[in-house]
Amino acid sequence: MRRRLIFVFAVTALAVPGVAYARPDTIEARGSGRVLAVGDFEPQRDPTYGAAVAVFGEPASQRSRFQGNACVVNWPGAGLRINFANFGVGSACDRRRGRSQTARAYGSRWRTKRGLKVGSRLTRLRRLYPGARRHGRSWWLVTAVSPFGAGGRYPVLAAAVRGGHVRSFNLRIGAAGE
Repeated sequence: MRRRLIFVFAVTALAVPGVAYARPDTIEARGSGRVLAVGDFEPQRDPTYGAAVAVFGEPASQRSRFQGNACVVNWPGAGLRINFANFGVGSACDRRRGRSQTARAYGSRWRTKRGLKVGSRLTRLRRLYPGARRHGRSWWLVTAVSPFGAGGRYPVLAAAVRGGHVRSFNLRIGAAGE
């Protein structure tokens, strides 16, 4: 009976479609304007500075900017910098109040859900993201339409390319609002 139960659980685990586990170094963004994951940090679920610390550990540095409305936080070991904002009461460097606004993933461990990595060649970028468009040194991989002002497209996920290779990924999270 016990062997049969183990067999049933094993077959069920293999047969269930859509059960996929994200790698802790994967970035996932959608054209709806949402960054779903930066590794195990899920800004759609909890965009706070405290949630990022819970995932990446204590940062190497934090710098308050614009009279406390912004906070630049860096995790060089993870190759990640996140800008937090708070346009209400309190400082963006407060771990409960700071909300992730933008991020830059520059470490070699980072990859997109489609498999583009920091260090990948431009030819791979164009193969994995055939709809990507160049804007200066940046390639917009995932875009959305802004609901503010006259609208217009903006990059949710972009790749900075130098010397024919991806150097970093830039994300527009926007959890603090406009």
